Amino acid sequence: MKTLLNRQEIRFLLVGGLNTIVGYGLYVILVFFNINYLIANTISTIIGVLHSYLWNRFFTFKSKEKAFKEILKFISVYIISYLLGMGTLFVFKEVLNLSPYIAGFINLFITTLISWFGHKYFSFKNSKNNKEEYKNAEA
Repeated sequence: MKTLLNRQEIRFLLVGGLNTIVGYGLYVILVFFNINYLIANTISTIIGVLHSYLWNRFFTFKSKEKAFKEILKFISVYIISYLLGMGTLFVFKEVLNLSPYIAGFINLFITTLISWFGHKYFSFKNSKNNKEEYKNAEA
């Protein structure tokens, strides 16, 4: 188990799983209570971003960088992820006529990929742990 947790990708997936429970769980609850699916997505995204930043900063990437600069990068990745996610969510729901639950679930995969690459190569690019990952990948 310890060997698995040494891998950044595994830590990211664990955080992502926890974040999915928080974010998608909140989305489902809000939709269940008749909150518009786009508003539900916005609220769950905001809560999810805060949750994700803390876990990714301290657990996944183990960053020691200045938080203010880093959080601005982190938020910018999520803004891009959010906008693309809102577009695909709208297409899945309104154009393809999928249920908002299925549309939201499919959308998780798209936003997860955007988040992984954005955070690894932009938000936390200069973190000590990321630099060690680059060295290990080159060896």
